[in-house]
Amino acid sequence: MIPFFLTLVATSLGLLLILLLIWTAWRHRNPPPVQDDPPAAKASGPAATNRWIRGLRIGFVLLLVAVFGFHSYWVFKADSTDEFTRSKRLDARNRRLAESGLKGWVLDRTGRLDSALIRYRNDAGTISREYPLGEAAVHLTGYSDFVFGSGGFEFAFRKWLTEPTSAFTRATSAGLVGQDLKVSIDSRMQRTAFDLLVDTHKQAAAIVLLLPNNEVLAMASTPSFDPRTVIEESAWRRMNQQAETAQDISPLVNRTLGTLVSGGPAFYYRPGSTFKTFTAAVAIDSGLSGEVFTCKADGFTPPGSGRPIRDYGGEVHGSMGLADAFKHSCNQYFAQLGLKLGRARLADYARRLHFSVSPDDEALNSVGLWQTEHADPQSFNLMFAPPLQKMNLSSSASPYDVALQSIGQGFDDVAVIQMALIASSVAGADGAYVAPTFDVGGKRKVISQFISAQSAAQLRALMRLVVHSGTAAGAFASLDRGLTAGGKTGTADREVTSYDREGNPVVFTDSDGNQHTRRIGVTDSWFIGFAPANNPRIAYAVMVENGGQGAHSAAPIAVKLIERAAALGYLAGGD
Repeated sequence: MIPFFLTLVATSLGLLLILLLIWTAWRHRNPPPVQDDPPAAKASGPAATNRWIRGLRIGFVLLLVAVFGFHSYWVFKADSTDEFTRSKRLDARNRRLAESGLKGWVLDRTGRLDSALIRYRNDAGTISREYPLGEAAVHLTGYSDFVFGSGGFEFAFRKWLTEPTSAFTRATSAGLVGQDLKVSIDSRMQRTAFDLLVDTHKQAAAIVLLLPNNEVLAMASTPSFDPRTVIEESAWRRMNQQAETAQDISPLVNRTLGTLVSGGPAFYYRPGSTFKTFTAAVAIDSGLSGEVFTCKADGFTPPGSGRPIRDYGGEVHGSMGLADAFKHSCNQYFAQLGLKLGRARLADYARRLHFSVSPDDEALNSVGLWQTEHADPQSFNLMFAPPLQKMNLSSSASPYDVALQSIGQGFDDVAVIQMALIASSVAGADGAYVAPTFDVGGKRKVISQFISAQSAAQLRALMRLVVHSGTAAGAFASLDRGLTAGGKTGTADREVTSYDREGNPVVFTDSDGNQHTRRIGVTDSWFIGFAPANNPRIAYAVMVENGGQGAHSAAPIAVKLIERAAALGYLAGGD
């Protein structure tokens, strides 16, 4: 805002000087004969006037230098900042340039025009930008509007979509036509994923579905909105206002990534017992898979805490090893296992997954996470880089904190896509942490070696037990014959703001007259996994807000997701 106000000041002063000069010239159009000024008039005579004009000139020049300096900063320096990138998206001149020609279509992985995610529609000569999947894919496709800017693919791939298809087109066409873009999304799987989330009748839910090289096959989030809402100014402004005051229930939040559809503050979840996949991976890869711990009725109390960690519903499993503890999702076992592994070892493996492991870390987003070929990296990251995933494994974390994080609670802050990537790392033959991508057939980008191939194979065997005879066995009993899978259930406790029917935070007054926003506890339902059980062809994460136990809400969705993927041929080659 500083260069904006300085420009207004400089322009106003310039206009004022022009008017002053015109007025002065008119007033003195017939000057009287020059006579010697009396001594009393010298203080306001030509010399004094010249001094005043010289001072004004110097001040005006300094103002112009300041304005030019700030504008130079925005041109040459600030282009590397998220704030500037966001301001460009809302800048009217950039929007006019973007809308001066026809942008390219965004096609799904099939490349068929009738399956396009973004296309143009001609109604009696009126050409309009259309989003066939509507609210089922708006957190991916985004929107594009002359007044309110753009988001999603529309913003992340704007340079590609507006670049003329050839030099001939650029030179000869009055209305330029941009390049088409084919992305990894399957419109049929995207529609299925969204419909499965809507059918839960819960406030919010999310699905991320990946192929073996981490191409994103589907990415759905609810609640959602129709991209055409952006042309209804009052409705769009209400949605943006809600995104600031009631983020927990805002349809603008992309719950798969933990961001707003137009870029914005972080939105985290607790992963619950799905995070035991991480703890088990560290144990197996560290040669500590043979540990035996006891699950007792009074729970496990970490040293120095005085607070026991118990299992869901007060279950007691007795003494057990890793396989049984993973199959039955024993909290007490993994709390003790996490302490056995130690902060330093857990932190080492967490960093391999792009986790922040200390509250002192200053990074905000995982800007190097994605693999992309056709997008401007800065614009793409503003739309799709998830907030940095977090744990607290610093010296300030107590044994209780470490134990709690080992079971997916406490300081664990993740996005749904992060849990899908962990499932993908386990499903991969080499155990590598691979960058997600929207490119079809793109180069596989290995970010780090999470665990060894042998460790990944052992962990896949544990995840198959969960589906075959563990916590998800009941949900997967309905899986079509001939289909196999592996996975891990999760039940995560979280505290959220309470809202009334109009979407306003509920406020109460305490006995001292102070007002507070009411907070309530919810239990999120999770399931992560892969299919088929041997040689996996897909990996996924499903999260249902306040859906209860993972086996009751999220796991049945995963079953239907696998069956739909099989029907479309995506499980071919696995067994």
